[in-house]
This record gives sequence, C-alpha cells and structure tokens, in this order.
Amino acid sequence: MRLAYKFVVTSTAKKTCSHLPIYSSSTRFGSEARLIPMRVLFCNKYNYRFSGTEVYLFELMELMRSNGHEVALFSMADERGEPTPYDRHFVPHIDFKGELIWRQKVQGAAHVIYSTEARRRIRAMIQEFQPDVAHTRSIYHHLSPSILWELRAQNVPVLYHLNDFKLLCPSYNFVSGARACEMCKGGAFWQALRTRCYPGAAARATLVAEAYVHRWLGTYRECVDLFLAPSRFVRDKFVEHGWDAKLFEVLPHFQNIHAIDEPPKDGPILYVGRLSREKGIDDLIRAMQQLPHIPLVIAGDGPQKNELERLTASLRLTNVEFVGHLGAEERDRRIAQSRFTVFPSHAYETLGKTILESYAQARPVIASDIGSRRELIHDGKTGLLYRVGSVSQLADTIQSLAANLELIQKMGRAGWEMVRCEHTPERHYQKLMSLYDRLLAVKSKRSRVTLPRLDGAQHGKPGLRVAFIGGRGVISKYSGIESYYEEVGKHLAAMGHEVTVYCRNHFTPNLSEHNGMKLVRLPTVRSKHLETVIHTGLSTLHALTRRYDVVHYHALGPALFSFLPRLLGSKTAVTVQGLDWQRRKWGWLASKVLRFGEKASVHFPNGTMVVSRALQTRYREQHGVEAFYVPNGGALRECKEPHAILEWGLQPADYVLYLGRFSPEKGCHLLVEAFEQIETNTKLVMAGGSSYCGEYSRELRTHASDRIRMLEWVSGDALDELITNAMIFVLPSDLEGLSLALLDAMGAGLCVLTSDVPENREVVDGAGFTFRGGNATDLADRLRFLIANPAIREAAGATARKRIEDHYQWQKIAEDIESVYLEILTERPEAVTTKKPRTTTAIAGNPLPLRKRAG
Repeated sequence: MRLAYKFVVTSTAKKTCSHLPIYSSSTRFGSEARLIPMRVLFCNKYNYRFSGTEVYLFELMELMRSNGHEVALFSMADERGEPTPYDRHFVPHIDFKGELIWRQKVQGAAHVIYSTEARRRIRAMIQEFQPDVAHTRSIYHHLSPSILWELRAQNVPVLYHLNDFKLLCPSYNFVSGARACEMCKGGAFWQALRTRCYPGAAARATLVAEAYVHRWLGTYRECVDLFLAPSRFVRDKFVEHGWDAKLFEVLPHFQNIHAIDEPPKDGPILYVGRLSREKGIDDLIRAMQQLPHIPLVIAGDGPQKNELERLTASLRLTNVEFVGHLGAEERDRRIAQSRFTVFPSHAYETLGKTILESYAQARPVIASDIGSRRELIHDGKTGLLYRVGSVSQLADTIQSLAANLELIQKMGRAGWEMVRCEHTPERHYQKLMSLYDRLLAVKSKRSRVTLPRLDGAQHGKPGLRVAFIGGRGVISKYSGIESYYEEVGKHLAAMGHEVTVYCRNHFTPNLSEHNGMKLVRLPTVRSKHLETVIHTGLSTLHALTRRYDVVHYHALGPALFSFLPRLLGSKTAVTVQGLDWQRRKWGWLASKVLRFGEKASVHFPNGTMVVSRALQTRYREQHGVEAFYVPNGGALRECKEPHAILEWGLQPADYVLYLGRFSPEKGCHLLVEAFEQIETNTKLVMAGGSSYCGEYSRELRTHASDRIRMLEWVSGDALDELITNAMIFVLPSDLEGLSLALLDAMGAGLCVLTSDVPENREVVDGAGFTFRGGNATDLADRLRFLIANPAIREAAGATARKRIEDHYQWQKIAEDIESVYLEILTERPEAVTTKKPRTTTAIAGNPLPLRKRAG
C-alpha cells in the first residue's frame, strides 16, 4: 500500500474550552504553530521512563518531533533506553547504589560534584548536533552540573526544567524523616549533615559539597537562562529562598485525555508512583486497615517496597495488592479499572503528573493537602484533600468518597474537563515554543560578533581571496551544500587560497576558523521562506566591505544577489546544485522566485558551474550558455568496525540504507512502500530528518518497525560506520542535482540502486542499478534481486568505488574550481558574451574539458 503524504494546515482549537479537541502526543499543530524548526538538546540522567519525570520528557520529545523539530537526548548510558544516534556521547553508566571500592567511591564523589568527562562528552555532542537550545531536567549526580558550563561556553541557551528542589536542598526533595523539611533555607546546606536526610554519611557529605561548590561558582545563576517550574508553588518556593522571580516561568505538564468510561461500582482504589518513605504509602496502608471492604492496588517500585509489603503482612491485610512497576498501557488500564486514585505524600511534590493521568480517565483524586496539590486538586470539585499525615482523616475521606458513586462520576468529569481545558498538548507546545524563542533572542544578543576586518589580496601574490555565500555553514551537515563547503573549502585553503565561509550563527559553532577556512557567522530569521534570503543578503553586504577576488554563491536563491559584488569590482561565480524550484515544499510564489534565480544564475555572475551533465545540457538548451561542469565529489571510505549499528539493532551487511532529507522529492515514501512489499529478514534504515517538511517526516516515521528503522541525522564516526556496513544504498528521488550521499555510498564500495532520473544515471550507469522512477513495484523487484545476489552486489560495489576514485575526488574538484576562478578573473570584457549551444556529449564518468560560461 502506498505511503500517503500530504501537507496539511490544521485549524487550531477554539478558545472556548468546551470545543477543545482530543490530542495525541503526535499531534501537529496548525496555522498558529511555529513554522521554524529548531534543534533542541534534552539533557536528563535517565534515558528510559524511570519515573514521571522521564515519562513527561519522552512525551515532550515526541511532541516536538511531530511538529517538525529535531531533538536529541544527552544522558547516561543504560541498556533499558532506546538506542539513539548519539549514544556514543552518553556518560558511561554509573550505579552509585552498588558495591564500590574506595577508589571508585572517590571517583564517584568527584563525578557528582563536577564531572570533566560529562563536560567533554556533551561538548562533542554539541559540536555534532548543533542545538539551538538545551532543555535540561534531572542532570545532577550522574551527569553533574558541569555540563551547564559547557553549554554556556558553546553559547547554547539553557532552559532548566525544575522537577524537584535540588537547587535548594542537597537531597533534592525537601524531605527529612519522611516529612517536609526546609532547614537548608538560605544556603545552609550543612544542615543536611545533621538531619541525615540522605542515607550514608559519605553520600551526604558529597551532596553538601556539590551544593556549596555550585553555589560558590554561581553555576545555576551564570549558566541557566530560564527556569521552568511545573507549578506556581515551585516558583514561589524559589522566590521565597531568595531567587529572582524574573528568572522563572510556570508551565504545568500536558496530558492526553481518554474517552470517558464510567468507574466500576466495586472497583479498587489505586496508588501509582514511587515506593519511598516521603510518599506516605504507609499512611495509606494503615488507613486500609480500617476499610477492609475496599480493595487497594499499589503500583510502583522503590526502596520502601519490601518494608511496605512487610507492613501489609503484619497488619494481615487481604485488601491490599502490590502489582509492581507498570508500563503506560497497563497503568492506564489500572486507572480505568479503579474508582479513584490516592496520593498520600508527605513531601511537597512539584506537580503530580499521575494526578493528570487520573483526571484524563475521569477518575477523581484524594491527596494530602501539601505543596502544589491545590493547583491541581480543587477540593470538593475534582477530588478531596486531607490533612497530611492524618491516617484517620485519610480513612474517613476514602470511606465517604467510595460510598458515593455519583460524586465519583461528577468529580471525575470535572477533572477530565480541567485537563481538556488547561493541560492540552497544544497549549503546552505553544507556550514552550515562545520560551524557546526568548532563549534564542538571548543567544543572539549574547553572540553578536565583531566582524573581522580583512585586508585585500594583492594581485601578483599567490592565492585568491574567495568567499562562499548561500549555504548554512560548516561542521554540521544538513544538505549537500554544507558538505561541498567542507570539502572544497578545505582543499582550496590547502592549495594556498584564503577561503571565507559565511555561516548562519545557529548552525555553525562560534569559531573564527575551521580546517583552514575563515568563518563569518551572521544571524538570520529561521523561516522556511526568509532564512536563506536574509542570510545571503547580510552576507553580501558584509562581503561588499571586503576586497574578495571571487564571491562564490551556491544555489539558485542566493544567485539573485550575485550581481552586487560585481558593482564594486569583485568577480562572482554561482554553483547550481539542482533546480530548486521543482521541489514540492515550495509554494507558487517561492517557486517563481527560484525560477527567476535560475535565470539570474545565467546573467548575473561572471561564471556559472553546474554539478551534473543533465544540468549542463539544460543550461545549453534552455538558456543558450555553456556552463562549467564541475561535479561534486565523494569520499573513499574503508569498512568500519561495527559498534553504533549494533546498538541500533543492526547487523553488518544486513540492511538497506537511505541517507538524506525526509522530503517528498527524495522519494522516501516510495522506498518504504516498496520495502513493505518484500519478505526478507534484511532491514531498512532511513537516516535523516527534515527542516520544513515536518508533516511528511512525521507520517514517514509512523512506518517505523523492527524491520524499518527510522534514525535521526547521523554524522561523524557513526555515519562512516553506518555507510560502510550497509548492504545496499538506495536513492529513490525524483529530483536531484548530484547527490553527495550517493557519491559517498559509492566511495564506500556499496552496491547502489537509484531512480532513473538523468542526474542519477550519469553517475551509476555501469556502476550500479536503477529502477523506474516513481514505481514502487519495480523498486521492490530490484531490491529482491540484489538482496538475493551477494556476488553481484560485491562486483557492483567495487566498480562504484573505482568510479569515485577515478572521477569524483575532492582534490580534483577543487582544482577544477580553481581553474574556473582563474578563467573568470582573466577574461577580457569583450569576451563576456553568451556562447551558442554545443552538441558535444560526455560518457558517464568521463568529464569533458571545462567550458566557459561567461557572464
């Protein structure tokens, strides 16, 4: 069945609460939603659903992905977590509760206070992922606050999401002796040593040292741009302890609601959560001694589990059942089977996500009247509150509510309505995006750079002064242009030329040089239609103040600016990577502008380069000019020992690979449709993402399964490993220029299978395989054939690698570009004419000599 995809702008919910729709965690919000994708780095010490903190975290990450944003997690390695492309950056697993020798204890204490390893690892992840903002939650102990200093050093704005009181209390929860305690108020952390609020003298000393070190360093005040509190109570508690209220925003958790099922008349009551002393579960068990006719289910795990089971046995209770930790589906089923839920905590609690989960199924809540409870539980309306620690009042409250089914139904519906009105994913998402935008404004203000004054090159001296404009930048790689920048730029620099790359400051780290290239980082508006235009305009204005010999523009949109440097005496060149106006993501107006960009690439610059023979033929036949043919290059890769792919559940030479953007013209849906027709144990790996095709990407990812693995962007060593261990590389696109991913796959010696568009055929003819473009059945047939014939794959891969080695090496590409520069610099004014079309052709893999395209 064909994978359907479409671009939909959904209408946003009406402001009247009664009309609010039901959302799922994968809902993509409508026309009022933010259209600019972001990269968000989430930092949390657990990479699996350890508690409500992580449940919220993973739901939020999915919500961000479903709205077109790129997210990544920095965490501690743990086999219970799902593999990610960035697992190699994770801090190694640490078990502070295990048996440790004295040396390990010392190392562990140092790690808790300030981990240089965690800082080093997040530095590498920042460099690879290039986040716009960091969203941190539980980072203490296993990650340590040291990572905040690295985020600050890399100019990544930080939102610190408060899920506990760690910054005010060394033991994190304001609890001592199973009761709320604020003896450390005002920074008197030494009180934790006296109150013994955390088990183990050495552990307490370490936590106190950690608290004082980061108080003295000013870590949280210096490195955190905004604190996000889940309740007003949390914000007010920080203000009470001397923090500036302006640093805080309040955003309660979101919750997806369920269809309303009536509570069972004789169903149990339910506790869901961690089993630890501050949760007050022993109060609940003692209350149940007075209510033998009411069954209680206790769901969860924790350090007090055995103690609570012994208490239940000693009281000879037959109405209490322990069911252990529950997954999300089983938890929801247990809530639906209950009459109501009970939360008898002695601690403040920051909000209580399980309360929202109860309301989402129209189940009221009984809870202790402490901390943030009154923000969620409207006493007598959505639930009932009782005096904290009062077993008798708790028993009476349970007794009275259990006996009144009508009141249970009424309160449950009120809670359900409250969640639907006040805790929707849409409301949460829009508020969070507004906060991220605030952080980006802080980042822009903080990262304004003083643009360097460059002295002009002296003609007669070796080396040209060249500027690259039009791409996103270097280091991070989103598309072919960025790879082109990296390879051509560093080779030209090695040849003695001064190469300046104009970069978007959200994309490229705050560096002045990289691989011999000078970097100029400039801001832009992150918008599908304006990002490139604004950045290219600003870059051109800056270039006008420098005496470059050649200003080299990349792609059709930036070509519109290529006449400006000529006004002040610089030569300009344009490289055309493809006919961008054909891409389906562009609307009518944008497509028209890009069509004009194609014409501008003919008439505005001194020289036009194209990356494929098909494009050269088009420029000859459509525009009457002979463009310079300078293809892209490919890297020769040796097979890497598998590590990351094993963590992703893959085996060497046993997966089909697609690598690139998830966008309609790339034909990703066609590949998924074809692969789903094949019966094979071989897996399909789709590695990539999307900036402005979020709906398409989200729909594509719904096909993820054990057979079809959907990865985020992969780069660095993991990319080398992923490519070199693949069985087959597939490029199913219906629009190409000259795919760098295809060239890299051929350079790795892979058997390649591409659609039969001309740009692909000129590379793979005689060195790979093609299928009829847009035909999923033909693609499936070719895949079956290649999967079943390893000898053919091996021979094709060897031929493909030889073709890259002979004709598509970056050094040769750079030399050809240098020749273009020299030709346009030495051309005579009378030679600036349009040449007539030529009829010569080239055999695939055997480029013709460079032909002039005079402006």
